[in-house]
Amino acid sequence: MPETETELSTNGQTEQPINQGDSTPLRTLCADLHAKVEAFLQEDVETEILRSVQAQCRHSLGIISEALERYPLDTLSLSYNGGKDCLVLLLLYLSLLSTHPHLPPSLPSILIPPPHPFPEVDIFISSTSTHYHLSLSRYTSQKGMKSAFAEYLSSKGSSMKAIFVGTRRTDPHGSKLTAFDPTDRGWPPFMRLHPVLEWRYAEVWTFLRHLGVEYCELYDRGYTSLGGTNDTRPNPRLREPDGTYRPAWMLEQEGEERAGRDS
Repeated sequence: MPETETELSTNGQTEQPINQGDSTPLRTLCADLHAKVEAFLQEDVETEILRSVQAQCRHSLGIISEALERYPLDTLSLSYNGGKDCLVLLLLYLSLLSTHPHLPPSLPSILIPPPHPFPEVDIFISSTSTHYHLSLSRYTSQKGMKSAFAEYLSSKGSSMKAIFVGTRRTDPHGSKLTAFDPTDRGWPPFMRLHPVLEWRYAEVWTFLRHLGVEYCELYDRGYTSLGGTNDTRPNPRLREPDGTYRPAWMLEQEGEERAGRDS
């Protein structure tokens, strides 16, 4: 029977149970992903973008490997929102876990959605958290991300030490981050791990499409950065004369990724 998280409610925040488990055992899934990633890294690629993605993969895998050396697996968590960047992070993380001696049935993770989430994103998160064996704790809070992380860490006792985050350099507040960053003063203490910090937009899409990975359907409808329904629209740079939108991976201007976002 799939595992579930226990529901709890404290100070207006809820941790919602999401069924876990998949027909493919976690270790088998990790081994399959490891084989795909290694095969890609061994490819004699012909384009500059694929060579840069190979280099980014090696750099990110090095950061994840260092995190696994610094922290026991049961003290690590993952921030997962179903977006393209954290999907890249998740795939690389799982690929490295293929040889870990003590894999749990599912991996701790946290979701703090926007106040007005897209139904398509919720569906994608639900399906992928099951497929990738994430023990996903979902929080809703009127008090913001700081309170949500505080409650999440409190629910884990003193065991959680570090959280993988899919932030990239061009994201808001990403310009001064490093691969290993303690939280700022006033935040609950944990180490923020940023393995995909230096990835460029085009590299993210090249990796996902080259490996044939499923991603949220909104990206095929012109969305390039996913927030909530109240502040996110298809990217105007992808609009066609007939009013349709090209898919996100066709955006050419690196700095226009958030052109469809109000925040």
